[in-house]
Amino acid sequence: MNNLVFGLIAVIALFAFFKLAKVKASSKQLNRNNRINRFGNSANKNENIIEGESKEIIDEDNKDA
Repeated sequence: MNNLVFGLIAVIALFAFFKLAKVKASSKQLNRNNRINRFGNSANKNENIIEGESKEIIDEDNKDA
């Protein structure tokens, strides 16, 4: 009896999964400028590099060491 109940639940879950899998996001959601780069495309790899100068920081407490 348990096998029948759990089998029926599994069939219903699979049916719902495959019906919902056809649902797609709208074009407004897909064509945004600020989309998260989930797959790490190399086109935007240098996006977080900041051009500028760096300075060495000397800690006064460890200057004698």
